[in-house]
Amino acid sequence: MIACSILGVLAIALAVHAFTDLREGYVYDIAVYPPLAVIAVLSLHAGRLGDAAEGAALCGGLLVFLVMATRGRGMGTGDPKIAAIIGAALGPSSGAIALAAAFVWGSAIAVVLIAARRLRWGARIAFAPFLALGAATAMGLAYLH
Repeated sequence: MIACSILGVLAIALAVHAFTDLREGYVYDIAVYPPLAVIAVLSLHAGRLGDAAEGAALCGGLLVFLVMATRGRGMGTGDPKIAAIIGAALGPSSGAIALAAAFVWGSAIAVVLIAARRLRWGARIAFAPFLALGAATAMGLAYLH
Protein backbone atom coordinates (compact mmCIF):
# COMPACT_ATOMS: atom_id res chain seq x y z
CA MET A 1 0.00 0.00 0.00
CA ILE A 2 2.84 2.43 0.79
CA ALA A 3 4.52 1.63 -2.53
CA CYS A 4 1.32 2.59 -4.35
CA SER A 5 1.20 5.84 -2.40
CA ILE A 6 4.79 6.63 -3.37
CA LEU A 7 4.04 5.95 -7.03
CA GLY A 8 0.89 8.08 -6.79
CA VAL A 9 2.87 11.02 -5.40
CA LEU A 10 5.45 10.50 -8.15
CA ALA A 11 2.78 10.44 -10.87
CA ILE A 12 1.14 13.65 -9.65
CA ALA A 13 4.48 15.44 -9.31
CA LEU A 14 5.58 14.37 -12.79
CA ALA A 15 2.27 15.46 -14.33
CA VAL A 16 2.59 18.90 -12.70
CA HIS A 17 6.21 19.33 -13.78
CA ALA A 18 5.61 18.12 -17.33
CA PHE A 19 2.72 20.56 -17.69
CA THR A 20 4.54 23.58 -16.26
CA ASP A 21 7.71 22.85 -18.21
CA LEU A 22 5.79 22.54 -21.47
CA ARG A 23 3.63 25.59 -20.81
CA GLU A 24 6.03 27.95 -19.06
CA GLY A 25 9.46 26.42 -19.59
CA TYR A 26 10.08 26.28 -15.86
CA VAL A 27 10.11 23.80 -12.97
CA TYR A 28 8.86 25.46 -9.79
CA ASP A 29 10.63 24.69 -6.52
CA ILE A 30 7.32 24.96 -4.66
CA ALA A 31 6.18 21.90 -6.60
CA VAL A 32 9.46 20.00 -6.11
CA TYR A 33 10.08 19.91 -2.39
CA PRO A 34 6.66 18.83 -1.04
CA PRO A 35 6.50 15.60 -3.10
CA LEU A 36 10.13 14.87 -2.25
CA ALA A 37 9.32 15.27 1.46
CA VAL A 38 6.19 13.09 1.21
CA ILE A 39 8.16 10.38 -0.60
CA ALA A 40 10.84 10.55 2.11
CA VAL A 41 8.27 10.16 4.90
CA LEU A 42 6.52 7.29 3.12
CA SER A 43 9.89 5.64 2.44
CA LEU A 44 10.84 5.98 6.10
CA HIS A 45 7.56 4.32 7.07
CA ALA A 46 8.19 1.53 4.55
CA GLY A 47 11.74 0.96 5.82
CA ARG A 48 13.38 2.02 2.58
CA LEU A 49 14.61 5.53 3.37
CA GLY A 50 18.21 4.58 2.56
CA ASP A 51 17.18 3.32 -0.88
CA ALA A 52 15.18 6.49 -1.50
CA ALA A 53 18.07 8.72 -0.42
CA GLU A 54 20.52 6.79 -2.58
CA GLY A 55 18.19 7.01 -5.59
CA ALA A 56 17.62 10.74 -5.11
CA ALA A 57 21.35 11.41 -4.76
CA LEU A 58 22.29 9.28 -7.77
CA CYS A 59 19.62 10.54 -10.16
CA GLY A 60 19.71 14.14 -9.04
CA GLY A 61 23.50 14.11 -8.95
CA LEU A 62 23.82 12.78 -12.49
CA LEU A 63 21.75 15.62 -13.88
CA VAL A 64 23.50 18.21 -11.67
CA PHE A 65 26.71 17.01 -13.31
CA LEU A 66 25.18 17.57 -16.77
CA VAL A 67 23.97 21.06 -15.81
CA MET A 68 27.46 21.93 -14.57
CA ALA A 69 29.18 20.37 -17.58
CA THR A 70 27.02 22.37 -20.00
CA ARG A 71 27.06 25.49 -17.80
CA GLY A 72 23.27 25.45 -17.79
CA ARG A 73 22.96 25.63 -21.58
CA GLY A 74 22.07 21.99 -22.13
CA MET A 75 19.65 21.54 -19.25
CA GLY A 76 17.91 23.68 -16.70
CA THR A 77 18.36 23.49 -12.96
CA GLY A 78 14.84 22.13 -12.44
CA ASP A 79 15.53 18.85 -14.22
CA PRO A 80 17.93 17.51 -11.55
CA LYS A 81 15.26 18.21 -8.93
CA ILE A 82 12.73 16.17 -10.88
CA ALA A 83 15.33 13.42 -11.29
CA ALA A 84 15.81 13.41 -7.51
CA ILE A 85 12.06 12.85 -7.05
CA ILE A 86 12.20 9.98 -9.54
CA GLY A 87 15.23 8.44 -7.82
CA ALA A 88 13.64 8.76 -4.38
CA ALA A 89 10.45 7.08 -5.56
CA LEU A 90 11.97 4.34 -7.72
CA GLY A 91 15.32 3.75 -6.04
CA PRO A 92 18.75 3.92 -7.65
CA SER A 93 18.40 1.05 -10.15
CA SER A 94 14.99 1.90 -11.56
CA GLY A 95 15.81 5.59 -11.26
CA ALA A 96 18.87 5.16 -13.46
CA ILE A 97 16.77 3.21 -15.97
CA ALA A 98 14.22 6.04 -15.92
CA LEU A 99 16.90 8.62 -16.70
CA ALA A 100 18.33 6.52 -19.52
CA ALA A 101 14.85 6.04 -20.96
CA ALA A 102 14.16 9.79 -20.67
CA PHE A 103 17.24 10.58 -22.76
CA VAL A 104 16.33 7.91 -25.34
CA TRP A 105 12.73 9.18 -25.61
CA GLY A 106 13.84 12.80 -25.75
CA SER A 107 16.45 12.13 -28.42
CA ALA A 108 14.15 10.00 -30.55
CA ILE A 109 11.29 12.50 -30.47
CA ALA A 110 13.63 15.44 -31.11
CA VAL A 111 15.11 13.68 -34.15
CA VAL A 112 11.62 13.01 -35.54
CA LEU A 113 10.59 16.65 -34.97
CA ILE A 114 13.77 17.94 -36.61
CA ALA A 115 13.29 15.60 -39.57
CA ALA A 116 9.69 16.80 -39.92
CA ARG A 117 10.94 20.40 -39.73
CA ARG A 118 8.78 21.07 -36.66
CA LEU A 119 11.87 21.80 -34.55
CA ARG A 120 15.16 23.37 -35.50
CA TRP A 121 18.54 22.07 -34.40
CA GLY A 122 19.58 23.67 -31.13
CA ALA A 123 16.05 24.73 -30.15
CA ARG A 124 14.97 24.55 -26.52
CA ILE A 125 12.88 21.52 -25.70
CA ALA A 126 11.19 20.85 -22.37
CA PHE A 127 12.80 17.83 -20.69
CA ALA A 128 10.34 17.28 -17.82
CA PRO A 129 7.85 15.44 -20.07
CA PHE A 130 10.63 13.07 -21.11
CA LEU A 131 11.60 12.52 -17.48
CA ALA A 132 7.95 11.57 -16.84
CA LEU A 133 7.95 9.26 -19.86
CA GLY A 134 11.24 7.72 -18.73
CA ALA A 135 9.82 7.08 -15.25
CA ALA A 136 6.75 5.46 -16.79
CA THR A 137 9.02 3.30 -18.94
CA ALA A 138 11.08 2.22 -15.92
CA MET A 139 7.91 1.36 -13.98
CA GLY A 140 6.61 -0.63 -16.94
CA LEU A 141 9.86 -2.54 -17.24
CA ALA A 142 9.85 -3.26 -13.50
CA TYR A 143 6.28 -4.52 -13.78
CA LEU A 144 7.20 -6.83 -16.67
CA HIS A 145 10.22 -8.15 -14.81
